[in-house]
Amino acid sequence: MRKLAAPLLMLLVIILLPGLALAAPQRLKLDNGLTVILAENHEAPVAAFQVWVRAGSIYEGPRERGITHLIEHMIFKGTPRRPAGQMAGEIEALGGEVNAYTTLDHTNYFVVAASAQAAQALDILADAVVNASFDAGELAKEKEVVVEEIRMNLDKPSRRLHWEVFRQAFGDTPYGRPVIGNIASVRAITRADILAYKARWYRAPNMMVVAVGDFKAAQVLPLIKKAFAGLSAQPAPGFQLPAEARPPGPRLAVMREKVKQAAISVTWRTPGLPDPVVYPLDVAASVAGDGETSRLYSQLKEKRGLVDSVSAGAYTPQTVGLFEVEASLAPDKVAAAWPELLAQTLSLVSRPPQPAELRRARVNLAAGFVRGRQTMQGQARTLGYFEMFRGGFENIATYMQRFDAVGAAQVSQTAQRWLRPENLSVVIQLPEGAAAPDLAQLQAQAAKLFAAAAPPALNDQKPSRQVLANGLVLIIKPAHAVPLVSYLLAAPGGQVAETAAEAGLHSLWAKAVTRGTEKRSYEELTRELEDMAGSLGGYSGRTTAGLSGSFLSQDWRRGLELLAEVWLRPSFPAAQVARAQAEQAAALRAQQNSPTSRAFKKFRALLYPDHPFGRDPLGTPQTLAKLGRGELLAASKRMRGPGGVVLTVVGDVDPAAVLDQVQRLFGALKGRAAAVEVPPVSPPERPRTDKVAEPGAKQTQIMLGYIAPGLGQPGSYALRLADTILGGMGGRLFADLRDKRSLAYAVQPFYSPSQGVGVFGVYMGVGPGKEPAALAGLAEHLERLRRQPPGAAELQRARAYYLGGAAIGLQTYAAQARALSDGETMGLGYLYYTTVPAKIRAVTAEQVQQAAARYLDPQRQIELTQGP
Repeated sequence: MRKLAAPLLMLLVIILLPGLALAAPQRLKLDNGLTVILAENHEAPVAAFQVWVRAGSIYEGPRERGITHLIEHMIFKGTPRRPAGQMAGEIEALGGEVNAYTTLDHTNYFVVAASAQAAQALDILADAVVNASFDAGELAKEKEVVVEEIRMNLDKPSRRLHWEVFRQAFGDTPYGRPVIGNIASVRAITRADILAYKARWYRAPNMMVVAVGDFKAAQVLPLIKKAFAGLSAQPAPGFQLPAEARPPGPRLAVMREKVKQAAISVTWRTPGLPDPVVYPLDVAASVAGDGETSRLYSQLKEKRGLVDSVSAGAYTPQTVGLFEVEASLAPDKVAAAWPELLAQTLSLVSRPPQPAELRRARVNLAAGFVRGRQTMQGQARTLGYFEMFRGGFENIATYMQRFDAVGAAQVSQTAQRWLRPENLSVVIQLPEGAAAPDLAQLQAQAAKLFAAAAPPALNDQKPSRQVLANGLVLIIKPAHAVPLVSYLLAAPGGQVAETAAEAGLHSLWAKAVTRGTEKRSYEELTRELEDMAGSLGGYSGRTTAGLSGSFLSQDWRRGLELLAEVWLRPSFPAAQVARAQAEQAAALRAQQNSPTSRAFKKFRALLYPDHPFGRDPLGTPQTLAKLGRGELLAASKRMRGPGGVVLTVVGDVDPAAVLDQVQRLFGALKGRAAAVEVPPVSPPERPRTDKVAEPGAKQTQIMLGYIAPGLGQPGSYALRLADTILGGMGGRLFADLRDKRSLAYAVQPFYSPSQGVGVFGVYMGVGPGKEPAALAGLAEHLERLRRQPPGAAELQRARAYYLGGAAIGLQTYAAQARALSDGETMGLGYLYYTTVPAKIRAVTAEQVQQAAARYLDPQRQIELTQGP
């Protein structure tokens, strides 16, 4: 038996052995055949419950297309114990979150809540899954909601591309059809159809409950037994995919559409689970397209500049799978790029991975497992996935060991076996009139390339804040639940530091700052980061810009050294700056493909005229073209500090050792970062309305907005609760405008406070002809909020939902670092986020109504409609 490489062995020990407050999982089989997985984890006062059903869209008959997804929507729409609308409200009153998703081969229903409310959360989830009523009236409304969801997806080029990729790869089989169904099939589904489908597949032997969190397994197990006792004990019927009769590939689909950016998807059909070939396929995908040192990225993007982005992945559900390479690029580069995508992927056959490539692939995959365990939800999802599809949760260890056992020759042989012309499909999405290959060219090129590709013979502590003699603020929060460390270095900068002529400067800086230092080239820096499975990147916000990084805790010193090197000595090589500019220009073009992005961009400009916040953070093509190396070096000089700079460290580290390292790296420096100031913003003197016509759009985007208080300002806490009262699955807008009136798939209020100013808004996507009713409905609910204080129960639900969501959102080290840093940089204090719960609890119903009346003034409202 081969020995594991030391870093991977260390990861396995960390992941698999108890001792990080995560008890060894238990598997139990109940009398009715239900599988139960229990894992105690006392690191955070949170509990996660998931119900897995081995039923996805591939299980649907010809007249059932979309029924699995529709059931997912309907499962929370009422039971004999809980009428429609009550379930989401109860969960949010507990401070929890409930949701679900549907895939090709399974459906997952899940809830996460504070552990003190674990029993109630489990009862609500189980009641929904076991006892859903599927009321005919609710079904009629929800079908229209799903229809709006389909329309929304039809407006997205990326979703249309995804559907075409699967159609080309799998043809007219269940794998080749959208999980969501189509408008006609969804509208044809009856309540009898749903009851028959649920009776067929929602049986205890075909289901599993996973529970992870801060509870005692001995106390939770009886609750699960009681809650799921009503499930049928009969085994589910056998399942077999229908045979597919069609000629072999290659296949080509060219989608000429109204898009600005081109996209290419190159896929090969492969086996799925449980075939052991999935292990070398995963390694092959990582070598080909995972990270900036991968073959596809380094050759097609870095060396030849043919693509704006490129990646590879192995998708392996039950039975069949896909090896997919995806690229986004300028339309005029399609002709040169698509043969190179094939060639570089097939290089896996002729050039087996080098030892460094294999090592990076293994470490990246191992690190992904570690990062996925930061939250209770992530731990439950990992356990459930391995239990249902990988032969048992014990095989988490086997899975990672098998990656270590995959050798270069096995990757090469697997690529030769499965990346063949007959398994190949190519889908190209590009603007109307752009040139594209024909099928004959594809067949000839694929045959030529394949013929040439021959293989060669601890408990957390409280945060602390220290100020170095030179003014650098250092915040450290030790946390030992998982072996990771997150860094966030923040300085005054971002949008507020830019003139109109410099719009996009700090976004460009964030893209380019890690492209090389005075000591290391971009390639050397990237290789060192990926060898550690670490990440380091720039970021730019409204009032700050800086660096964020994540590393395995064994590499914390080296990670901090690289962060300091990038911050203090970036070189901004001209070639790399040009590439970063091209990426940012591509992102600007990509925005034009998204109706929602276009709407939010216009909305910002209406809300903040002649203000930095009203400009696109990416700038414009004109401003971007004028930015260069000199401007980026000047921006770095203004932000460098160390005075005025905040470095936040959260993770599995010793504070004293971190302080010593920071003193060594930054202590001798002098200087202060240039201060920034947020210009004042005044609400409009009268309502502003803008209507943007987009002929051919399938949906209308509606946005209402108001200038509101900034973070921590008076009224901000009341508006957070107003947002929650209106929003969420149990909120007023969702319950009425979506559930009751079926006006939209998406309706979402948002309160976004920044330093000194905030915005309160509502977004809604509706079908053509529904705009007047949607606007009238929004107006009704906003007026009610302005005139009438919420009831006691509704206010309590809002408080619990907001506070529960905040606790759930702070589980990761990166999120904790961001919260600590934001409080410090915005002048509220690094512990500001810890004071918010008490302030939220102190808000009264009258304060919510008063804040709504003051800030959500219809005479100072921004209204935007964009659609056909």
